[in-house]
Amino acid sequence: MTDIKTEIRRNTLAKRDLVSPQEAHAAALALSRDGLALVAEAAARLQCVAPEVSVYWPIRSELNTRPLIDALADKGYRVTLPVMRKVRHPLTFRDFTPGDDLVKGPYGLSEPSEERPARDPDIVFSPLSAFDRRGYRLGYGGGIYDATLSELRAKKSVIAIGVAYSFQEVDHVPTEPHDQRLDYFLTERERIEIA
Repeated sequence: MTDIKTEIRRNTLAKRDLVSPQEAHAAALALSRDGLALVAEAAARLQCVAPEVSVYWPIRSELNTRPLIDALADKGYRVTLPVMRKVRHPLTFRDFTPGDDLVKGPYGLSEPSEERPARDPDIVFSPLSAFDRRGYRLGYGGGIYDATLSELRAKKSVIAIGVAYSFQEVDHVPTEPHDQRLDYFLTERERIEIA
């Protein structure tokens, strides 16, 4: 199964690396608009007046979430960013306000500093390398978001949203028992709700 996952990941990430700056900008704006609307709907579904929303800080050719972060903060949502400490272990989420300084974490990711309060978000936006319409995502191979969602969902209801370009959709993501299903996927073209 690892070889299949590696091949899928290689193909979709190679395509993602070819996205032009203009396409990336348009996709980021669409994500900001559609993501903001989805957070409002998800908050109503969770019956949560002031949901805490985790959004990843983009790296490499990931779909840019910074306009979404700005839009959420402008609407008064509490935004958190994930903090990674170990592979295959749950993420920590720390408060972030646009304009805050970020520090380089142990894996080279831009993260809020340890001084920022830790939270358990109600809504989690997740990066990925591939996804399918059954609700499964293929990450980067560390099992981090699966461990994170498992831990969060043991505490409360959490809505998980995968973020990707539409071409990252595949017919079938190979799964293992620990894989967590997501509730939605957002691409530059559509919102996919998982029944």
